[in-house]
Amino acid sequence: MTEPGATDETSEKAPTVSWFELFYDLVVVAAIGLTNDVYLDRPSTETAMLSIITMSALAWVWFLTTLYNNLHPSHDLGRRFLMVVQMGLIAAAGLSVDQEHGIGDRAGLVAYGLALGIVVVLNLWGSRVDHVPASRLSTISIALAAAICVIGGLDDNFRARVYLVAALVVSMVPMLTRQFSHWRNTDLLRLDHLRERLGVFVLIVLGEGFVTLLNSLHTRGEIPRTDLFALLFLLAFAVWWIYFDGTFSHHTNLSVVRWRLSLLCHLTLIWGIMGMQDILVLLTTADQVVLADTAQWYFVLCLALVLFSFAGLTYTAKGRLGPQGWLQVGCAWGVVIVGGTLVPRADDYLYWVIGLCAAIVVVNAVVAVWMDHGLRKDRWFKDLSEALRGVESTRDDR
Repeated sequence: MTEPGATDETSEKAPTVSWFELFYDLVVVAAIGLTNDVYLDRPSTETAMLSIITMSALAWVWFLTTLYNNLHPSHDLGRRFLMVVQMGLIAAAGLSVDQEHGIGDRAGLVAYGLALGIVVVLNLWGSRVDHVPASRLSTISIALAAAICVIGGLDDNFRARVYLVAALVVSMVPMLTRQFSHWRNTDLLRLDHLRERLGVFVLIVLGEGFVTLLNSLHTRGEIPRTDLFALLFLLAFAVWWIYFDGTFSHHTNLSVVRWRLSLLCHLTLIWGIMGMQDILVLLTTADQVVLADTAQWYFVLCLALVLFSFAGLTYTAKGRLGPQGWLQVGCAWGVVIVGGTLVPRADDYLYWVIGLCAAIVVVNAVVAVWMDHGLRKDRWFKDLSEALRGVESTRDDR
């Protein structure tokens, strides 16, 4: 029987993600896309912060549910029903972000609290079915976060963001410190499943950007900026390439990955990807003169965040930054410096900045894949030499 942390050939090739989990991912990413619409409709610092907070909250409840499905993989009818209810609550929470057309902050905050409450029920249910004790720390912290959201929705002095941030802190800190470390040290997590779930989520987030772009172009009835339209494809492909072939490729030794830091880097990566895609959608479909400096700054910071996140993921996956990680850090600072230098210039410089940033991402993708291929090649030669030494040793024994 394969251990939970093993990465043998069979476990890597066998599918670990069910169709129901993929459906769950699509619903959550659709809700996250709704939070982005707030910024797309009214680009500003305030709507950007609102999108980041709500995006983090929805991504966090996705991770918690995914984690408990990882610990308790069986999906009986009762638990599936609970997850379907949770999907509806997550969708309602996403719909509540838009102040003009949404269902209201209070209802959204209560819906999010109930979605967190379902995570607690899933944890207790799975522990009972698998005959293992439920974690008190995670159960109490998530239940408390759920209560904060529900109480916040009923409070007369309503401050949605304050309650939401408080709930995130209460549930995240204990989970990412003591509790996750305990699960990891006791080999309770299926690491191949966790890696695949994170990768699929990143993949769907990138795909959601294309859906938003195509819907916007369909509404407009034309493609005003074909160069930026092509650039969005190029950037998305480069980001996919860095992630799947240069950072978390299939031969990554999952047993040495620093998973807690990796989870945070995945979160910041999603922030950066969605913000970067938002700007390209706006520039491709909207009036570029209106966006001007705000769009440039937001794009530059989001792209720098993507590169910093990849550097963090490189460190968590390989145990060191190495040339690949340091290149990503250097390029991230380069993007910030270039963007900061060119922001005061004319509007035409916006496209030069975006084009240069796209070139930087492509270069990073090529280097990341090349470095990863070199590690595979070195490992192959090492395995071959060890096999040859084994053969020679067998001959000497004879």
